Amino acid sequence: MLTGIILAGGRNSRMNGRNKALLLYKGERFIERQIKVMQSICTRLIIVTNDTSSYTKWVKDDVIYIPDVYAGKGPLSGFHAGFLHVETEFAWVVGCDYPKLSASAASWMLSQLAASDYDAVLPIVDGKHQMLHGVYRPHRMLPSIIQRLELCQYRLSGLLDSMHWLGLGENDWAVAGIDYHFTEDVDTEEQYAALLQDWKGGSNPHVP
Repeated sequence: MLTGIILAGGRNSRMNGRNKALLLYKGERFIERQIKVMQSICTRLIIVTNDTSSYTKWVKDDVIYIPDVYAGKGPLSGFHAGFLHVETEFAWVVGCDYPKLSASAASWMLSQLAASDYDAVLPIVDGKHQMLHGVYRPHRMLPSIIQRLELCQYRLSGLLDSMHWLGLGENDWAVAGIDYHFTEDVDTEEQYAALLQDWKGGSNPHVP
């Protein structure tokens, strides 16, 4: 019923070129943790990447690697590549820099989506929509994605204008009893250091 898609592309420029998917957290690479969480509710997993060799050493599970068709065009092209290969009605799309994925959150969003006519259900935290931890109807959305790519409109958030989507805010997550910190991503060295420091309980850990 649900396909998991991990977008593992990007230049990682704000991390000085370090591949965010391979950062360590609680003894595992981000992508290892993500696969473990996503496999608990997904029937199939897709990793969108143009560099498979970066992951085969760490990813031992049965996943499908898909390259971008519109290479170098950002996460929208990752959505496109992943959605082209989804066989289920729904897809859970995440960025590779989210170390705290929540299967409970994705399951709840899926239940909201399946019971409605929305194209997507997205978390909204601090007033910002979190498209890289959302649940989607990929086949319905592909035409709009292709149109935007062909028109060189690569901004991912621009896709919201052509989507019928439901946003779930902090109060919704509180009522559902789900901690919304699953939406925290790691874009910079400073954010990564803060993530590790929080895990270590306020110490000043070595950043691997």
